[in-house]
Amino acid sequence: MTPNPPPQFLPLFLVALAVRIGTVALGLVLAALPPDPYSHHETPTHVRDACNLSSAHLIEPWYRWDAGWMAEIAEKGFSNSTRPDGQSGVAFQPAMPASMALADALGLNMFWAGLVVANLLGAAGAAIFGRVAARVLEDPNAAWRTLALLLAFPTAFFFSAAYNESFGLFFTALALAAWLRNRPVTAGIASLGGSLARLTGAALGIAATCDWIAKRDRKELPRTLALVIGSAGGIALFWGFLWWIVGDPFASLKAHTKWGRAPLSWRNPFLAIESIYDPTLPHWGEAFLVLGVTVLGIRAWRKRGTFWGVLTLVPVAQMFASGTLLSGHRVVLASLPAFIELADLLRSRRLLFAVTLIGFALAQLVLLNRFVHWQFAG
Repeated sequence: MTPNPPPQFLPLFLVALAVRIGTVALGLVLAALPPDPYSHHETPTHVRDACNLSSAHLIEPWYRWDAGWMAEIAEKGFSNSTRPDGQSGVAFQPAMPASMALADALGLNMFWAGLVVANLLGAAGAAIFGRVAARVLEDPNAAWRTLALLLAFPTAFFFSAAYNESFGLFFTALALAAWLRNRPVTAGIASLGGSLARLTGAALGIAATCDWIAKRDRKELPRTLALVIGSAGGIALFWGFLWWIVGDPFASLKAHTKWGRAPLSWRNPFLAIESIYDPTLPHWGEAFLVLGVTVLGIRAWRKRGTFWGVLTLVPVAQMFASGTLLSGHRVVLASLPAFIELADLLRSRRLLFAVTLIGFALAQLVLLNRFVHWQFAG
C-alpha cells in the first residue's frame, strides 16, 4: 500500500484519450501535406482502395505498414495472407486482426473498429500503467509524469494505429496492476492477452520466473505461476492455431526472416550490433534508445528487484536474438518499467523533464509524418 493513493483512473484515461484523439487528427492533417503518400510506384494501394469504398476513407492515412497487414489478415485469414515476396501474415500476433475480423462479422466497418479499439485500449492501458507507476514509486505525482513520458515517447503514436501495440500496453499494464495487488487470476488472464498481442508478452512470465528463483518465497508462487502460465499460454494458443491451419507451429518465428530478421543463431547479437551502421538502413536512433532502456532496466533491477529489471530487459534481449535492431524504438514500448525509472530520475528535475518531453514529442512528430507518408518509421 502506498501512503497516498494514486490518481483515479478516469482523469488519467481522459487525458490519455485526448492525446490519442489529437494524435489521430494530427496524422490526418500531416497526410494531407506534400509529398503525395502514393507517389512511389511500389507503394501498396490495396488498403487505400478498400478504405475508399466506405466511410473509412477519412482515416485511410492511419492504415500504413503493419496496419495494412492487420486489415489483410482480418479479411483473408492467416493462411491466405501471403504475398509474392514471401512475407506472410503468420508473422503477426492475432489480437488486432482478430478484433477487426470480429467487427466485420458483426457488420461493423473493420477499419474504423481497428482505429477505435487501438485508441481506447491505448488510453486505458496508459492510465492503468500510470497508476502502477504511482504504486511502485509510492508517489501519486509519478502517475502523471510516467503518463506524460509514455504518451510523448517518439513511437507512442503507434498506440493510435491499428497495430498490436495498444493491446500489449493494455494487457501488460493490467497484469502489472494485478501483480502488485496479488491477484493471480487477473494477472494470468491479462498476461495471456499480452502474449496474444506481442511476442514481447513473454517477458511477464520470464520476469516472474526469474523473480521467484531469486526470492524462493512460496507465498509468491501463485502469482508467479499465473504470469508464467498466462504468458506462455497465449503464445502456445497462437502457435497451436498455426499448427492447425498451416501445419507448422513455428511458422510465425520463421516468417520474421522475410522482414530482415535472422534465424536463431549465436551470431545474432553481433548481427544486431552490425545493423546499427547498416548502409542501406542504419539504426542509430534505435541503438540510442535501446541503450537508454538497457541502462534504465539495470537501474530497475537494482532499485525495484529482479521482476522489474528482467521485464524491462527481455524485449531488448529479443531484439538482439533476432539479429537486428529494426523497429527497436517501437519494440522498447514493451519495456514499460523503463518509463517508471525515467519518471523517478526526473522527479525533481523539472527543466530536464520538460526538455525530455519536448524532445520526445518533436521526434514523435517527425516519425508520425514519415508514417502517414509511407516512409518507414518503426
